[in-house]
Amino acid sequence: AAALASDQDLELPGNTAPTVGDVVHVKAPASLGGFDLTISTYAAHTVDGVQSIELETGGAAVSMVYIASGSWAIF
Repeated sequence: AAALASDQDLELPGNTAPTVGDVVHVKAPASLGGFDLTISTYAAHTVDGVQSIELETGGAAVSMVYIASGSWAIF
């Protein structure tokens, strides 16, 4: 994919009630173009205890699994 043209904020599912075991994969483009790629949680949900994570390197990838009500884990 092309480099980012602006900061990007992606939100994990939450308002549609994810199911335990749901997995979300995110991969940054080869170049972030100097911009930020932030993955945020819905409402009070968390990913490993925080409400957002950031991919800081072109081509970086992360997979998150919904492990319990309101909780995502990186794996």
